[in-house]
Formats: sequence, C-alpha cells, structure tokens
Amino acid sequence: MVDTILDAAARVLRKHGYEETSTNRVAEVAGVSVGSLYQYFPNKEALVHALIERHDAAMWSVFTHHATAAIGRPFAVAIPAVIDALFAAHLVDPELHRVVHQQIPWVGALAILQTTNQRSRAVVEDLLRARPDQHQRSDDVVTAALVVVEAVEALIHASIELPLEQAKAVQRHTSELILRYLGSPQVE
Repeated sequence: MVDTILDAAARVLRKHGYEETSTNRVAEVAGVSVGSLYQYFPNKEALVHALIERHDAAMWSVFTHHATAAIGRPFAVAIPAVIDALFAAHLVDPELHRVVHQQIPWVGALAILQTTNQRSRAVVEDLLRARPDQHQRSDDVVTAALVVVEAVEALIHASIELPLEQAKAVQRHTSELILRYLGSPQVE
C-alpha cells in the first residue's frame, strides 16, 4: 500500500508540481481512500518527505553500483568512473528529481540530499587519500572532495534537461575539468 501511494505521489508531483499536489489527488491516483493514505502519511509534507527518501535511496544504490568501477582502477580512470556514477544516479527518474530538487526546502527534507552529498564526498575523499601520489590536492582532500562533488552536482543539474548527446558531452567535459582541477594525468 505504501509503495502504491508513493508511486501515485510521484506521478502527481511530476504532472502537477508540489503546489498542485494534494493528499486527495494522490489518493485518487493511487486508487485508495484519503483515509487509507492518512494511515501512513499524516499530511502532504510527510508523503513528499517519504517519497524523497525513497528516491534518494534509489539514487544512492545506482551511485554505489556504478562507483564500484573505480575500485582498484588507475586514478585517471577512477575519477571519471565516480563522475559517471554521479551522473547515472541522477538519471533515476530525472523528471521527479527535478521537481523534488526544487521542492525540498518546502518539505524540510534538504538534509536528505545534504547527507547523500556528504556520503559522495566521503567516497571521493577515500579515493583521494588512497592515491596521494596521483593528484595535487593531497594537502586538503576534504576541501577537494567538496569541490569535486558540488561542481559535478551543479553540472549535472545544468545538463539534466539537455538533449542526450549534449548531456553526454557535458559528462565527458566534467571528467576533464575535475581531472585538471586535481592535477591528475588524463587518460587519452
């Protein structure tokens, strides 16, 4: 029942946005009574918060699955693999992500994405610490990881609605940009 309601909430949010989403509309799309919806979610904010948590978990799963390609790889291959993982994670229902990303402050769930970014930064920090001889940012890997993840996030969000070929070009350019920032040799 919860998944049915969350699936309906996602459909309603994609179609109508946060302002036009209501528990009555979600219940109708889910094919349940609004009373049944309220058994699981006391209000619209709780419903959207749960949807954001579910979406975030799906994104993190894709990220970790793709980021495993970085394990044991040369640094100039590992960094693009992590960047590819971040891009892939944002392809998990990008239309919903766009709506959710715009609505997060309104439902008090900004901490969810901040935690995910912190976990992504930890992955990059670990990668930088493991290979200090392959980049020029070993003096401050915490800041370097923050710059990497936040820069990649900004470029992902800027490219998410571009045509596929252009978005792929942004992804390639992002890897080049980050490798240059890190002062790492690039793979040709």
